[in-house]
Amino acid sequence: MRKILKNTALISILTFSSRVLGVIRDALIAMYFGTSSQSDSFFIAFRPFDLVRKLFSEGILGISFVPVFSETLEKEGHSKAVAMAFSFFCFLSLAGILIVLVGIFFAPLIIKMIAPGFVGFSYKYGLTIILFKIMLPYFWLVLISALCMGVLNSLGNFGVPAIAPVVFNLVVILFTILISKYFEIPVMGLALGVTIGGVLQLIIQVPFMIRLGMLKIPSFQFFHPKVLRVIKIMIPCMIGAASYQINIMAASFFASTLDEGSVSFVYYADRLVQFPLALFAVSAAMVFLPELSRKAALGRMDEIAALFSHGVKLVFFITIPAMAGLMALNEKIVAFLFGRGAFTDLAIHQTAECLIFLSLGLWAFTGVRLFVTLYYALSNIRVPFYSGIIAIGLNLIFCSLFIDALGLKGLVLSVSISAMAGFVYLFISIPGAVNIDKFEIIVSACRSLFLSVIMFFLVKQAAAFVLVKESNSFWFGTGVVGCICLGMVFYLGVNLLISSPELKLLKKGMIQKKS
Repeated sequence: MRKILKNTALISILTFSSRVLGVIRDALIAMYFGTSSQSDSFFIAFRPFDLVRKLFSEGILGISFVPVFSETLEKEGHSKAVAMAFSFFCFLSLAGILIVLVGIFFAPLIIKMIAPGFVGFSYKYGLTIILFKIMLPYFWLVLISALCMGVLNSLGNFGVPAIAPVVFNLVVILFTILISKYFEIPVMGLALGVTIGGVLQLIIQVPFMIRLGMLKIPSFQFFHPKVLRVIKIMIPCMIGAASYQINIMAASFFASTLDEGSVSFVYYADRLVQFPLALFAVSAAMVFLPELSRKAALGRMDEIAALFSHGVKLVFFITIPAMAGLMALNEKIVAFLFGRGAFTDLAIHQTAECLIFLSLGLWAFTGVRLFVTLYYALSNIRVPFYSGIIAIGLNLIFCSLFIDALGLKGLVLSVSISAMAGFVYLFISIPGAVNIDKFEIIVSACRSLFLSVIMFFLVKQAAAFVLVKESNSFWFGTGVVGCICLGMVFYLGVNLLISSPELKLLKKGMIQKKS
């Protein structure tokens, strides 16, 4: 557990840096482009690439490729693992290039499919097609970067892959501030920044691949037998591990038929929810997967049960109060981060409402991410696949039902409810051989939820008392941070008073890490 906590802490710190830069990036995009036609066009054009990035960098490749690569490395040695990885690189490169070519020729049709509401607005539709084509090379870059990330993680290098998104965000920030103003349509500079950021994100990982001997190909086999095994796992993984990302894209699909800015409201709310989701759940899952896969290959089910139970309880211990905090300070956080420049009061209000309903599902988003990791480490792709089908199917149904009655709020509520249903299916389907104490996890989550509800009302009242939107930006920001700190002090203080098992587990891991 010590090693897990140490690596998780490293990734969390680097992920935190990336997410902070991501928030700065989005704040600058909000300031420069607001919730206009340009921002809507960019977010729709960027959504498929963002989906692929999250699928491969934070999920699919890690779940499908890492276990097979780790098994080959353990049982057959370094040279065989290198040959298998290079064969998979060839496959991904060919697939990526073909998809980029298809995207170039069929961009108008693709945009009609993912944003049907834009077709009637010739400017939005035409601009979205142009932005989509500018960012198409990013698709191939994401695939290869994700492969490097999976290889490096399998070999115990978690730092460099976690730094890569930091580089990407820095490049996009620079293009937003310095380059976009030189374009007749400024948002085109932002799209170019995405592609250049993808290039640099890949380049920084190459030297470490060379250092670990991953580019010394002992023998070339274009289609390695184990590549087919990875592909067979990968396809259902796209449903099982990425139902949240697919559902957010579906919500944007429906939002394109609503008023201008609706796509942007969903994007900004999603970005704020992604902060704790990526910081804790994704970081833990990336570290858990190789460790759980190795223990599963050795048949150490008791160790898997103990390790996974501790990890789930710790992640819920952190993400449930984060959910309460986002809901309590929804409008204040949006105003503090995005409320300047072209981002109007209406945009603040609409984004904050979306944030409340999307935050409701944060515990389920994190739970799905962790439980899917467990299933794939056990080579069980059937249960996560069915869970993903349930979540995606329910989301499409609920979006269709809620959009008329609740509008944009109904779309993000659909994403949360469908994630809860998917998580419940994963939770009740845990194989008996793993012997995970479900009741213990439920009790732990309920304890965190009870304290988080109290914290919610405390922070809500504090925010109403000290935060005035018309005040100086510095003092308003200080007040927001102060309210967050108040919630953290209360939550951790009460857990300390009641000697909660989760806090003891966290302290134990930190002490072991220092020793």
